[in-house]
Amino acid sequence: MATHIRKNVTLPSALDAELRELAKERGASQSGLIAHLVRLGLASETSGRDPLLRYLGSLDGPTDLSATVDDTVYGR
Repeated sequence: MATHIRKNVTLPSALDAELRELAKERGASQSGLIAHLVRLGLASETSGRDPLLRYLGSLDGPTDLSATVDDTVYGR
């Protein structure tokens, strides 16, 4: 039984350039990096969690920011 499956994927040229550069920076193969990023994406999709929750509490500001957004942003 095969442990890896070959897939043909068509990417926009800009995304291909990003992929190549990131793989080069990490010293990784493009296929290894793609597998890693797909794994992360699938985990995010299947976790049922809102990915923005990881940023909860990471911003400084008033605790009632959502209620006072006009005052905070526009100085009203």
